[in-house]
Amino acid sequence: MTHKRKPWTARRIHLWVAIVLAIPMVLMAGSGILISMRSVMQVQVPLSWLGSEKVPERLPIMAYLETPDGTVWIGNAQGLNAISAAGARPVEAFAGQEIVGLAALPGKATPAVATRMAIWTETDGAWKAVKRGRVRQLSSLPDGRVLAISGGRGEMADSRPMVTRDGEEWMPHKAAMQANKQLPALDKPSVALHQFMRELHSGAYFFGKGPGEMAWSNVMGWVLVLLSLTGLWMWFKRERQNARERATARPPKAVPISNVAGVSA
Repeated sequence: MTHKRKPWTARRIHLWVAIVLAIPMVLMAGSGILISMRSVMQVQVPLSWLGSEKVPERLPIMAYLETPDGTVWIGNAQGLNAISAAGARPVEAFAGQEIVGLAALPGKATPAVATRMAIWTETDGAWKAVKRGRVRQLSSLPDGRVLAISGGRGEMADSRPMVTRDGEEWMPHKAAMQANKQLPALDKPSVALHQFMRELHSGAYFFGKGPGEMAWSNVMGWVLVLLSLTGLWMWFKRERQNARERATARPPKAVPISNVAGVSA
Protein backbone atom coordinates (compact mmCIF):
# COMPACT_ATOMS: atom_id res chain seq x y z
CA MET A 1 0.00 0.00 0.00
CA THR A 2 1.46 3.37 -0.97
CA HIS A 3 0.98 6.56 1.00
CA LYS A 4 0.48 9.91 -0.60
CA ARG A 5 3.15 12.41 0.39
CA LYS A 6 1.94 15.35 2.39
CA PRO A 7 2.47 18.74 0.74
CA TRP A 8 5.04 21.10 2.29
CA THR A 9 2.63 23.69 3.62
CA ALA A 10 3.72 26.66 5.72
CA ARG A 11 2.37 24.90 8.83
CA ARG A 12 4.37 21.75 8.11
CA ILE A 13 7.54 23.74 7.44
CA HIS A 14 7.02 25.61 10.71
CA LEU A 15 6.55 22.33 12.58
CA TRP A 16 9.72 20.72 11.24
CA VAL A 17 11.83 23.83 11.78
CA ALA A 18 10.59 23.91 15.39
CA ILE A 19 11.49 20.24 15.84
CA VAL A 20 14.98 20.67 14.41
CA LEU A 21 15.67 23.75 16.57
CA ALA A 22 14.13 22.38 19.79
CA ILE A 23 17.34 20.76 21.04
CA PRO A 24 19.56 23.79 20.27
CA MET A 25 16.99 26.00 22.02
CA VAL A 26 17.14 23.79 25.12
CA LEU A 27 20.95 24.04 25.03
CA MET A 28 20.89 27.83 24.70
CA ALA A 29 18.25 28.25 27.40
CA GLY A 30 20.01 25.95 29.87
CA SER A 31 23.42 27.51 29.31
CA GLY A 32 21.89 30.99 29.64
CA ILE A 33 20.41 30.05 33.01
CA LEU A 34 23.79 28.84 34.27
CA ILE A 35 25.58 31.94 32.94
CA SER A 36 23.17 34.21 34.81
CA MET A 37 23.96 32.32 38.04
CA ARG A 38 27.74 32.64 37.71
CA SER A 39 28.03 35.19 40.53
CA VAL A 40 26.35 32.94 43.12
CA MET A 41 27.69 29.50 42.20
CA GLN A 42 31.14 28.00 41.77
CA VAL A 43 30.92 24.83 39.69
CA GLN A 44 34.02 23.49 37.96
CA VAL A 45 34.14 21.31 34.85
CA PRO A 46 37.14 19.72 33.10
CA LEU A 47 39.02 22.12 30.83
CA SER A 48 39.03 19.40 28.19
CA TRP A 49 35.29 19.97 27.72
CA LEU A 50 35.97 23.26 25.94
CA GLY A 51 35.70 22.96 22.18
CA SER A 52 37.72 26.06 21.25
CA GLU A 53 40.56 25.67 23.75
CA LYS A 54 43.31 23.11 24.03
CA VAL A 55 44.39 21.93 27.45
CA PRO A 56 47.59 23.85 28.35
CA GLU A 57 50.43 22.52 30.44
CA ARG A 58 49.90 25.45 32.84
CA LEU A 59 47.19 28.08 33.11
CA PRO A 60 48.04 31.54 31.70
CA ILE A 61 49.11 34.23 34.18
CA MET A 62 46.37 36.79 34.85
CA ALA A 63 48.00 38.67 37.75
CA TYR A 64 51.61 38.75 38.98
CA LEU A 65 53.29 40.31 42.03
CA GLU A 66 56.62 40.14 43.88
CA THR A 67 56.52 41.12 47.56
CA PRO A 68 59.54 42.39 49.56
CA ASP A 69 59.95 39.09 51.40
CA GLY A 70 60.79 37.38 48.11
CA THR A 71 57.44 35.66 47.63
CA VAL A 72 56.05 35.52 44.10
CA TRP A 73 52.27 35.65 43.76
CA ILE A 74 50.61 34.35 40.62
CA GLY A 75 46.90 34.58 39.92
CA ASN A 76 45.10 32.77 37.12
CA ALA A 77 41.62 31.67 36.12
CA GLN A 78 41.60 28.94 38.78
CA GLY A 79 42.99 30.70 41.84
CA LEU A 80 45.98 32.25 43.58
CA ASN A 81 49.40 30.67 44.20
CA ALA A 82 52.32 31.76 46.39
CA ILE A 83 55.85 30.71 45.42
CA SER A 84 58.60 30.99 48.04
CA ALA A 85 61.78 29.18 49.01
CA ALA A 86 59.61 26.42 50.44
CA GLY A 87 57.98 25.84 47.04
CA ALA A 88 54.66 26.66 45.42
CA ARG A 89 51.43 26.49 47.37
CA PRO A 90 47.86 27.35 46.36
CA VAL A 91 45.88 29.77 48.51
CA GLU A 92 42.84 27.69 49.40
CA ALA A 93 40.56 30.69 49.95
CA PHE A 94 40.67 31.44 46.20
CA ALA A 95 40.36 27.91 44.85
CA GLY A 96 38.40 28.02 41.59
CA GLN A 97 38.15 31.82 41.51
CA GLU A 98 39.46 34.03 38.72
CA ILE A 99 42.17 36.43 39.91
CA VAL A 100 42.31 39.71 37.98
CA GLY A 101 44.67 41.85 40.05
CA LEU A 102 47.30 41.89 42.82
CA ALA A 103 48.83 44.80 44.76
CA ALA A 104 51.37 44.83 47.62
CA LEU A 105 50.25 46.31 50.96
CA PRO A 106 52.93 48.18 52.97
CA GLY A 107 54.12 46.14 55.93
CA LYS A 108 52.02 43.09 55.09
CA ALA A 109 53.25 39.73 53.83
CA THR A 110 50.09 39.11 51.82
CA PRO A 111 48.80 41.33 49.01
CA ALA A 112 45.43 42.80 48.18
CA VAL A 113 43.72 40.41 45.77
CA ALA A 114 41.12 41.31 43.16
CA THR A 115 38.61 38.81 41.80
CA ARG A 116 35.97 39.82 39.27
CA MET A 117 33.46 41.08 41.82
CA ALA A 118 35.47 41.81 45.01
CA ILE A 119 38.77 42.96 46.53
CA TRP A 120 40.17 40.80 49.33
CA THR A 121 42.74 41.24 52.09
CA GLU A 122 43.99 38.90 54.78
CA THR A 123 43.56 39.67 58.49
CA ASP A 124 44.55 37.25 61.26
CA GLY A 125 44.92 34.43 58.76
CA ALA A 126 41.47 34.86 57.22
CA TRP A 127 40.67 36.40 53.84
CA LYS A 128 37.68 38.74 53.69
CA ALA A 129 36.10 40.86 50.98
CA VAL A 130 36.76 44.50 51.85
CA LYS A 131 35.27 46.00 48.66
CA ARG A 132 32.48 44.45 46.62
CA GLY A 133 31.37 45.21 43.08
CA ARG A 134 32.94 44.82 39.67
CA VAL A 135 36.68 45.53 39.94
CA ARG A 136 38.00 48.06 37.42
CA GLN A 137 41.49 48.58 38.79
CA LEU A 138 43.82 47.47 41.57
CA SER A 139 47.28 49.06 41.61
CA SER A 140 49.95 50.66 43.79
CA LEU A 141 50.54 54.41 44.11
CA PRO A 142 54.06 55.92 44.34
CA ASP A 143 53.68 56.43 48.13
CA GLY A 144 52.95 52.73 48.68
CA ARG A 145 49.20 52.97 49.09
CA VAL A 146 46.92 50.67 47.13
CA LEU A 147 44.35 52.18 44.77
CA ALA A 148 41.14 50.29 44.00
CA ILE A 149 38.31 51.21 41.67
CA SER A 150 35.30 48.94 42.06
CA GLY A 151 31.57 48.98 42.60
CA GLY A 152 28.28 48.29 40.87
CA ARG A 153 27.52 45.58 38.35
CA GLY A 154 26.93 47.38 35.07
CA GLU A 155 29.42 48.71 32.55
CA MET A 156 28.58 52.33 33.50
CA ALA A 157 28.09 51.73 37.23
CA ASP A 158 29.29 54.56 39.45
CA SER A 159 32.43 53.53 41.31
CA ARG A 160 34.72 55.77 43.35
CA PRO A 161 38.48 55.32 43.54
CA MET A 162 39.50 54.28 47.05
CA VAL A 163 42.94 53.99 48.69
CA THR A 164 44.35 52.07 51.65
CA ARG A 165 47.63 51.38 53.39
CA ASP A 166 46.68 48.36 55.46
CA GLY A 167 43.87 46.84 53.36
CA GLU A 168 41.33 47.40 56.13
CA GLU A 169 40.70 51.15 56.26
CA TRP A 170 39.74 52.61 52.88
CA MET A 171 39.41 56.29 52.04
CA PRO A 172 38.16 58.05 48.90
CA HIS A 173 41.05 59.09 46.68
CA LYS A 174 40.21 62.77 46.32
CA ALA A 175 43.03 63.51 43.90
CA ALA A 176 41.57 61.07 41.37
CA MET A 177 38.04 62.45 41.78
CA GLN A 178 39.26 66.03 41.37
CA ALA A 179 41.21 65.06 38.27
CA ASN A 180 38.10 63.41 36.84
CA LYS A 181 36.13 66.63 37.32
CA GLN A 182 38.57 68.40 35.00
CA LEU A 183 37.48 66.22 32.09
CA PRO A 184 34.97 67.81 29.71
CA ALA A 185 31.31 67.11 30.34
CA LEU A 186 29.69 64.41 28.24
CA ASP A 187 28.16 65.60 24.98
CA LYS A 188 25.59 63.17 23.61
CA PRO A 189 27.04 60.14 25.46
CA SER A 190 26.76 56.82 23.69
CA VAL A 191 27.62 53.17 24.22
CA ALA A 192 28.24 50.33 21.82
CA LEU A 193 25.07 48.73 20.46
CA HIS A 194 26.05 45.30 21.81
CA GLN A 195 26.07 46.68 25.38
CA PHE A 196 22.49 47.89 25.00
CA MET A 197 21.48 44.57 23.41
CA ARG A 198 23.11 42.68 26.25
CA GLU A 199 20.99 44.59 28.79
CA LEU A 200 17.83 43.79 26.83
CA HIS A 201 18.82 40.13 26.46
CA SER A 202 19.69 39.65 30.14
CA GLY A 203 16.72 41.61 31.50
CA ALA A 204 18.98 44.15 33.22
CA TYR A 205 17.30 46.95 31.24
CA PHE A 206 13.96 46.18 32.93
CA PHE A 207 14.95 44.77 36.33
CA GLY A 208 18.52 45.95 36.90
CA LYS A 209 21.68 43.96 37.47
CA GLY A 210 21.89 41.26 40.12
CA PRO A 211 18.81 39.39 41.45
CA GLY A 212 16.44 40.86 38.85
CA GLU A 213 18.76 39.84 36.01
CA MET A 214 19.09 36.31 37.39
CA ALA A 215 15.34 35.96 37.89
CA TRP A 216 14.60 37.12 34.32
CA SER A 217 17.17 34.75 32.79
CA ASN A 218 15.89 31.82 34.84
CA VAL A 219 12.22 32.43 34.01
CA MET A 220 12.83 32.93 30.28
CA GLY A 221 15.29 30.05 30.13
CA TRP A 222 12.94 27.57 31.79
CA VAL A 223 10.06 28.74 29.58
CA LEU A 224 12.13 27.95 26.48
CA VAL A 225 13.12 24.58 27.92
CA LEU A 226 9.48 23.75 28.72
CA LEU A 227 8.20 24.81 25.29
CA SER A 228 10.93 22.86 23.49
CA LEU A 229 10.48 19.66 25.49
CA THR A 230 6.67 19.71 25.34
CA GLY A 231 6.82 20.41 21.58
CA LEU A 232 9.14 17.43 21.08
CA TRP A 233 6.86 15.24 23.19
CA MET A 234 3.75 16.22 21.21
CA TRP A 235 5.54 15.51 17.94
CA PHE A 236 6.71 12.13 19.24
CA LYS A 237 3.19 11.17 20.37
CA ARG A 238 1.72 12.22 17.02
CA GLU A 239 4.26 10.24 15.02
CA ARG A 240 3.72 7.18 17.22
CA GLN A 241 -0.06 7.46 16.75
CA ASN A 242 0.34 7.79 12.97
CA ALA A 243 2.60 4.73 12.89
CA ARG A 244 0.07 2.74 14.90
CA GLU A 245 -2.74 3.74 12.54
CA ARG A 246 -0.73 2.77 9.47
CA ALA A 247 0.11 -0.60 11.02
CA THR A 248 -3.54 -1.43 11.79
CA ALA A 249 -5.01 -0.07 8.57
CA ARG A 250 -6.55 -2.82 6.38
CA PRO A 251 -6.03 -2.83 2.61
CA PRO A 252 -9.25 -2.35 0.52
CA LYS A 253 -11.07 -5.53 -0.48
CA ALA A 254 -10.50 -6.72 -4.03
CA VAL A 255 -13.62 -6.49 -6.25
CA PRO A 256 -14.30 -9.72 -8.24
CA ILE A 257 -14.15 -9.21 -12.00
CA SER A 258 -17.61 -10.84 -12.26
CA ASN A 259 -19.11 -7.97 -10.30
CA VAL A 260 -17.69 -5.28 -12.49
CA ALA A 261 -20.39 -3.72 -14.65
CA GLY A 262 -20.29 -4.88 -18.24
CA VAL A 263 -18.30 -8.06 -17.54
CA SER A 264 -19.98 -11.47 -17.19
CA ALA A 265 -18.63 -14.31 -15.08
